[in-house]
Order: sequence, then structure tokens, then C-alpha cells
Amino acid sequence: MKFPQNILVIVSGKRRNHIALARALQFAEFYDIKLTLLSCVFDPGTELSPLLSSNHKKQIKEQKIQERQEYLEQLKSNIESKNIPVQVMVKWNRKIQRAVMEACDELKPDLVVKRISESANSVNPFTMPMDWQLLRYCPAPLLLVKSAEWNMNAPTLAAIDAASENPKEQAFNRDIINFAKLIGRLTNAPTHAVTTHISPMIDNAITIPGFDPNQLKEEVNALNRKKLAELVSDMGIQPQNQHVIEGLAENRIPELSKQINSQIVVMGTISRDGIKGAFMGNTAERVLTHLQCEVLALKP
Repeated sequence: MKFPQNILVIVSGKRRNHIALARALQFAEFYDIKLTLLSCVFDPGTELSPLLSSNHKKQIKEQKIQERQEYLEQLKSNIESKNIPVQVMVKWNRKIQRAVMEACDELKPDLVVKRISESANSVNPFTMPMDWQLLRYCPAPLLLVKSAEWNMNAPTLAAIDAASENPKEQAFNRDIINFAKLIGRLTNAPTHAVTTHISPMIDNAITIPGFDPNQLKEEVNALNRKKLAELVSDMGIQPQNQHVIEGLAENRIPELSKQINSQIVVMGTISRDGIKGAFMGNTAERVLTHLQCEVLALKP
């Protein structure tokens, strides 16, 4: 697996510091990459005003796009001075996530980098945060960053489902681990792997002859430890960095991430639509709600 070379960076408005761009530029210190800077502009007052003619709306829209284009060109000039190939793109769209998906269709990037938005920790199912939508629908690997600084001593954490018997899911698990190892090359810390599971809930008041619920839990734990060890046996993940944890992924993965002080959690995500998706979310989305570090989400 190669490190992503074609990287799409979301530049959200005019800021003093662009965290996503800073992270992409740090990647350029280790790998040969080319960047596309994407910015989204929109003015609902222009679009919806009944007092503006179609021609005036068009002119205002073009001027706003041109203004943002000029700003991106300034950023581009600074990046090109570091001998990094870069291009810029401005989209007129009310929703950033739609502009990102349009750009992905056009550019086919290997990686999308975006700053985690303030709404990423919202748990209101009626206003799905922008970052949640990108986790669901962005066709490229999505890196959501929290700060401009890269902690050179912080490990990467690959979150997988080691117990799966599906060959495609097992192959995807290996992709997640390999991606985590690629990111880990930027630090001096090792890569960890974690798998979570939920044991059957047996009430202590229930008595079944010859059945020991504690023994069942230990057997489930042992099976998951064996599965994880087999999966990573040829991937250079040391035994002390293999974690099998009982509990919900959205609780246990952030807890482990904080415990080992990880720089980033790499995990898979799938799209779920409809009422079930709105109220339950995806595992990656729920993990993001509790994480104190960054997340890299991959699609199968």
C-alpha cells in the first residue's frame, strides 16, 4: 500500500491558520504528494433575494467566487515555493459536504483532509453534523484533524472487527491496519490494533445447569484475542499493542485512544440511510463523538 499522493484539502473560509492544510504540508515532508485546495462559498441572501435580478445574482456570485479564488491563489503561491504541486478549486454550494463529493467525483483523490468542525460532536439526530455526512458519503478516505501540530511520540490506533469470518471484511481489516502503519511512519511511535466485542448479557438470577456465564465471557475474549493475533501475525503489530476489549466501540475505542495517547484512530465506515441511520448513526460517527484525537475513515 502506498501513501496517498493526490490529496484534497478543504479550506474553510479565510483563517489565520488552516489546520487541514498544515497537516497535508507535514505529509509532504515525508512523501511526494500533490494538493488540491477546495473552498466552498455560498450566499443565501443572494440566491433567495426577490429583489435581485438573475443577472445581478450571477454577477454577485461570480465576484464572490473570484474573491475566494484569489485568496486560494495566495495560498497556492506559498505552497509552490516549497516545490509542492498544487491546484485550487472553488465551489458554489450551500453545503460543504456536497461540494466535497462533487470534487471527489471530478478529481478522484486518494485522501480528503478536513478540519473537524465544531458541530462534529453534536448528537442531535435531526441536524446531522457536516462531518458525519462526510463520514457516510465521502468516497475517498477522510482524515479529520483537530490541531496543526503532529505529535511525533503519539501512536496510531487501527480499529477493526477481528472476529468477522467474511473474507472481504478481513481484507478490509488489513487495509485499515496497513493505512495506520503508513500514517505511523510519520511518528516515532508504534501502531496499535484494537477490536471490541459485546458478550451475551446473562442475568445472575438465571440458572442453567452446566452453564457458566463467566466462562462464556472468557471464551469470547479468548476467541477474539486469537482472531486478532492471527490477523496481525505478519503485520508487525507487537503483542502488547494488540487490544481486545469488551464493550461498545463508541465507548471503548475513545477510552483506549486516550489511554495510549494516540495521534489518530484509523477505522472503517459504511453508509447507512433512512430512519435507522438517522437515529443510530454509524460506528465511526459515534466514535467521533467521543474521541479526543483525530480520525481517518476508510470505505471498504
